[in-house]
Amino acid sequence: MRSRSRPHYPLALRVRTAVRRRHRLVAAALCALALTLVILQLAPPSVQTTPVVTAAREIPAGQSLAPGDLTVAEFPSALTPASAFSSPDDAAGQTTTIALTAGQPVTPSTVLGPGVLTGQPQGTTAATVRVSDPAVLRHVRPGDVVDVVHHTDDASNGRGRTVAQSVTVLWAATARSPDTSSLLSASGTDGDAGLVVLAASRETAAELATLDGTGRVSLVLVSS
Repeated sequence: MRSRSRPHYPLALRVRTAVRRRHRLVAAALCALALTLVILQLAPPSVQTTPVVTAAREIPAGQSLAPGDLTVAEFPSALTPASAFSSPDDAAGQTTTIALTAGQPVTPSTVLGPGVLTGQPQGTTAATVRVSDPAVLRHVRPGDVVDVVHHTDDASNGRGRTVAQSVTVLWAATARSPDTSSLLSASGTDGDAGLVVLAASRETAAELATLDGTGRVSLVLVSS
């Protein structure tokens, strides 16, 4: 039995068939490429993160930061505070100027130091004053606005002189409640008793520096 021979197509037909097949392959490849580009365009971009030191728990103002108070979290780089600490070693041992909530970034503006003046008008200095009655600092918080009043030892009329007006409290030694044995919190020392740091102009700061040990110094809360 003779085998059936394969049909013989004209050369022109074979060429057209090959061209059509190749066009279909090229079109399929282009469609796959276009689909890939669409998926990449719609997919969320990988977010770059930066390590940021944050409070591991709620921390009151005026507390010295211990390693256990701090943790490191990854923040989106676009949302990371420019001055935030990246290592707990950078913040450990520093004193908070404001109360920190758990997860809040720790920055130089939240601890006592040069960064405490961040956001203050140019030329502002951090002036330290010791009030005569440390107990009043239980009612003073960072951000409060106060007047500083000085009473001389020989004042007969009891009226004091206002040395500084409407200055902002940057930090105050944290006082314990009256039923404790010390006026200072666990973060304080006896040398901190009555200390308050104020944002003041250079002229006012110079005058405040002359008050220590002369008469009585008190603070008066004023409306901001």
